[in-house]
Amino acid sequence: MEKQRFYINTEGNDDISARAKAIEHAIKLAQTDLEIDQIILLIHSKSNDGWFRKIFDDNIVKKLFKGMKFSDCRVPMKIETVKTFRESHSNNPSEIVVVFGMDSEQLNEIDDFYSVKAIILVPWLKENVKKWVQTWNPEEISGNGESIETYPEPSEVVKKAMNSLTSSINMSTGISHPMDEELAKTYILALHKYESTLDADIVGSYLVKQLSWQTEDAADVEKLINTLNAGKFFKGGKRTGLKEYYNLWKAK
Repeated sequence: MEKQRFYINTEGNDDISARAKAIEHAIKLAQTDLEIDQIILLIHSKSNDGWFRKIFDDNIVKKLFKGMKFSDCRVPMKIETVKTFRESHSNNPSEIVVVFGMDSEQLNEIDDFYSVKAIILVPWLKENVKKWVQTWNPEEISGNGESIETYPEPSEVVKKAMNSLTSSINMSTGISHPMDEELAKTYILALHKYESTLDADIVGSYLVKQLSWQTEDAADVEKLINTLNAGKFFKGGKRTGLKEYYNLWKAK
């Protein structure tokens, strides 16, 4: 089943109803999707358990750190920290993760985990999750939704270049291999020189959403673009014959 993504249009620490609604939605999803084996309530660290103190009593919160089952929920529910979730996710069954107060970088890491079948986001600051929201356009479930301006697709030339890069590298390692990194740098140099605009966020979103890159690997490509856009340079990549690459993508 395709991964599902949801969010609550809220921010800050005062919206208790938003937190409760996110948990309720997770329970409903688990009731209807029999592949789901558990619900994770994910926070930065144990000290952030205040997210739950006005929803559950202190005794329930303590039990949730070990995992417990509620009478109205088909699957067990557990509070995890980022650290414990990273350590355990490879052994986890299929799960719904309700994410509290994370930023886009952390959300992207969670999004990459195979065991995660659905993500429900309760943000701390909307600005900090803007990139994840604009990439995936998650469904707003509180009824307070604003229209979300998702990232547009890059130009056809950039698409052709990124498709070519994707088919040429080892996708299990991104551009970490020297030969793959050299090719990526060459492609980015060519696009930066001959495309009118090259937006790192738009390219990264396309790599992740359309070409199934891991977010950390797409981030390596974004860094190359941002370096050139900032007027800086990086070592590596061919510096000659770049127009030939560009003309080839343009002609396809």
